Amino acid sequence: MVPYINPNILLRSIQGMNSEVKFDDFRLKTGIASFSVFNQLLNFLARNQIGILLDKNGKQTLLFSEMDRIRASILALQRGCDIQECSKVLSWKDFEYFTSELLTMFEYITKVNIVLSKPRAQLDVIGIKNDFAITIDCKHWKYNNKTTLTLYVEKQIRRTILWLQREKKITKALPIIITLDNPCFKFINGVPIVPILTLKSFLNEFDKTDESLLFINKS
Repeated sequence: MVPYINPNILLRSIQGMNSEVKFDDFRLKTGIASFSVFNQLLNFLARNQIGILLDKNGKQTLLFSEMDRIRASILALQRGCDIQECSKVLSWKDFEYFTSELLTMFEYITKVNIVLSKPRAQLDVIGIKNDFAITIDCKHWKYNNKTTLTLYVEKQIRRTILWLQREKKITKALPIIITLDNPCFKFINGVPIVPILTLKSFLNEFDKTDESLLFINKS
């Protein structure tokens, strides 16, 4: 039987998942007063291969990788945590990998932190399905300024065009911006501004033939 763990406790534990943290410090960062509940959390993490418990000079230490935080976030999400709350406890870098993991649930092959040269450009996340791609710029904070968002949209369009020119198998791409919170704008110049909270529904519902969306075709 898979042991039950309260998803909110699991979510709180992510905030304490530093690369190396003392056993007692980790418990304090999670805010779990009960030793029995804390032990349940540790057992759950161990069963899911999250973190490594070491004994250093008689003192217990926990080691966590960057992907441990992502795996814990996905587990919290699967157990009912709000996707936005999951995202808030992550760093901007974790947020990119978290977005990538969400795309894999929709059968996209994903790439993270793609760097192009001559001219230099970087894309946060790319999801590929057959000959189609979604290129994503992740913004891990609140954006409600249209001028600022328009600037990011224009940059994402240029990056997508540059990347598409270098890809042999991809014929069509959709640039999008993903934000942590709900922006006031759903589209700017045909580019969707998608809060992480609605990413799943967007991936389910967007139409590759929708003329209101800025699909970039390989020239």
